[in-house]
Amino acid sequence: MTVGGLSLFTVCFVGFVALSGKPVHEIALIGKVFPAPQNESKQVEPDVDRAEAPTAKGLSDAAVIEASLGVLSAWTLPSPYSTSELRMLSEELKHKQAELEQRELALARRERAVQEDERELEERLKSLNELRSHLEGLQQEIVGQEQDLARKQSAAAAGEEARWVEVARVIGGLEDPQAGKRLQEYEPAEAAKILSALGDDARAGEILNQVPSQRWKEFVDAYTAEKARGGKRPKR
Repeated sequence: MTVGGLSLFTVCFVGFVALSGKPVHEIALIGKVFPAPQNESKQVEPDVDRAEAPTAKGLSDAAVIEASLGVLSAWTLPSPYSTSELRMLSEELKHKQAELEQRELALARRERAVQEDERELEERLKSLNELRSHLEGLQQEIVGQEQDLARKQSAAAAGEEARWVEVARVIGGLEDPQAGKRLQEYEPAEAAKILSALGDDARAGEILNQVPSQRWKEFVDAYTAEKARGGKRPKR
């Protein structure tokens, strides 16, 4: 196909130049292949202006080449698409390009939204960490307060028990009628703590027997309930 195309180009080019009337040995590009005739007599060129020389000899080399290319244009292959098809392809390409631009804009918006969400999550995480630190500090403070309250309650309970022990020592040292009388000055629950603080069930029974019968059951029930709770005289 290449050799055939070159051959066709050469034949058309030489034929067009031959039709123009210009000698073959003066043709541009291929004139050197054809030698000038030896018996050709020198022609006397008319005295004309150099600017008009190409028109006196026929066509210039550039004009010959341009004309030859014009002849070759008739041998160009036909387009595989018609004008309407090319127009449709152009419109379709424009439509696809517009869709791509819209997708790029949508992706850019999504990317900005994702970045904003990430910043919001980071701020929330920071707030949660600060809140957790604050809660941990409050928890430690509450634990400290609970421990302090437990120590105070323990000290108060110890002081209360020491107080009942001292009262039990005083009442236990009295005579039975006097001890029973002093015991009735307290409420049954307090009297039960006093009797438990004695640490001597026999002595506690003796003092209870001095309580009048109308209140005896009330005091005995309080005393047995205190004993059931494990109330006993602390070590001194």
